[in-house]
Amino acid sequence: MKILLASWVDAGGAPRSTVELARRLAGRGHEVGVLLGAGSATGPTYQTLVKAAIKIRQGTGVTWPRMILRAFGARGPAGALEGGVSVWRRGLAENALRALLHDFGPEVVVANSFPREQMRWVLEDVRAEGIPLGLYMREEHSITHLTMSRLPFDFVVANSEHLASAAIAAGYPCSCVPSVVDLSDAVVETGRRELVLVNPVEENRPEILREFAAQRPDIPCVLQESWLLPAGWRDELERWVGEIPNLLLRKPVPTPAEVYREARLLVAPYGTGRPRVVLEAQYNGIPVVAADQPALREVVGAGGAFVPLGGRIDEWIRSITRVWDDSYYYDQLSELARRHAHRPEVDPDLIVEQFEQVLAGVAL
Repeated sequence: MKILLASWVDAGGAPRSTVELARRLAGRGHEVGVLLGAGSATGPTYQTLVKAAIKIRQGTGVTWPRMILRAFGARGPAGALEGGVSVWRRGLAENALRALLHDFGPEVVVANSFPREQMRWVLEDVRAEGIPLGLYMREEHSITHLTMSRLPFDFVVANSEHLASAAIAAGYPCSCVPSVVDLSDAVVETGRRELVLVNPVEENRPEILREFAAQRPDIPCVLQESWLLPAGWRDELERWVGEIPNLLLRKPVPTPAEVYREARLLVAPYGTGRPRVVLEAQYNGIPVVAADQPALREVVGAGGAFVPLGGRIDEWIRSITRVWDDSYYYDQLSELARRHAHRPEVDPDLIVEQFEQVLAGVAL
């Protein structure tokens, strides 16, 4: 089968899992391509023009302004062969897709992480070629493609039971197919001395670590970058680090193992989603203190502690302190975390088989 996986982003867990899924599909005899965009890094002018085109379409039904936007980033550098997979990295995946449908000629396209308007463009291009299009739900906002846009995808899969249930409630048949996480480069014998939060963007509440570090100068607290931070926000984090000696801002590292080399505990205050960092940490026996939201409930399981979603900083500090200081409780959670990370549901081979079964039902 000839498969094209398309993602609007090229940094973070979603594109990493997309490429890992592609490589495993290629290893099973499929011809696979991956299109990665850098949509989250588009400039304010382009974003303003997209919003204007949306308003014009919604208000008048006129779509020609969108056609002007679609010329941006339509062509780009040639793809590179990475681990048996052709990978194209383009600034605007929604505009680069049309040419790839001709050049690569997929039998099926699977898209993830696109905003609502850009997903409309993807659907129109793929449908124009008579190719089935699937939605792979990885983020909470992806449900809006089904509830607000009501786009007619040929199939829908989700990386969590929570998202799959939401899709079914919206009237779309949906299978839960967890993200592929290759753990081979995440394994490490950790020194268990650091408290770590991965991806300290503002919405992930890095102030929790700032306050904890201020109260516990004996514990190194690491804000681990995973993608480019906005300049103004990075300046703010660097100001915190300058004021609190045991608070560290660590640049992106080449392998996940480097993230966990000294980690004793992972903090996951993510308001939505099922981040791969939880599985990576638990595979090393590192417990997680997480926000109590459905997708994190699934992925953390018994291998961690939970704080109410939107909980106060003092609630987070109490929970982190208990796990950190109570050695018996910590050892229990560590063992449960390791077991949870070895459950059959997250076995990459099983996940790829499930994904193949979905595609087999829709490919031309």
